[in-house]
Amino acid sequence: MCNEYQLKVRRADYDAAFRGVGLDVLWSDAEPNRPPDRPFRPTDRAPILRRTRDGAGLEGLEARWWLVPGFHRGSVSDWKAMCTNARIETAATTASFRESVRTGRCLAPVTSVFEYEAPPGWRKGQPKRRWEVSWPEDGASGPVRFLAGLCARSHPADLPEGLDSFAVITRPAGADMARIHDRQPVILSLAEGLDWLDRGGLDTLPAPGPTGDLTLREAPR
Repeated sequence: MCNEYQLKVRRADYDAAFRGVGLDVLWSDAEPNRPPDRPFRPTDRAPILRRTRDGAGLEGLEARWWLVPGFHRGSVSDWKAMCTNARIETAATTASFRESVRTGRCLAPVTSVFEYEAPPGWRKGQPKRRWEVSWPEDGASGPVRFLAGLCARSHPADLPEGLDSFAVITRPAGADMARIHDRQPVILSLAEGLDWLDRGGLDTLPAPGPTGDLTLREAPR
């Protein structure tokens, strides 16, 4: 699962990483005045990046985190299926995601993700332990990595002008994350993220790294 993540830098910080590999990011909207310590949660609008139509650069935009597929014609609230995450094993054949696997690959920049663990003896309704998951800085993108995502453009009845939304791809947990959860988001470096945008095969997404690739720190709720 991935239902909370953080991005503690501004657009300019990761735009510079893409310029470093010869790519410009064209943003379609203004950067929100969002406190950097506020995590993103389902239905929040968050920045995503995708290839421009001509494939020459990258388009950046704010999109709703909870994918509403293009075929949905009711109101946004009528779409009840929880499409914040897309399982790597079934995304290509699930009606909500299969079109996005072909035409809606995207990246969500992040500086950490959060997972919740049920401690021994936990019962429904009791609080879970909250863990912040981070990684070493990368020479190409500093503290930023990228979640492999799927995006869609829909026209719900209450938003005839259109809605951009996305989901995060998840897979079975690697050695680090398996300590607290059985699944994790697909976390990519800059180079791996560009490969996902350009090649787009779910089977080409890299497996989680070895033990020690991620750092887990218990975080306050």
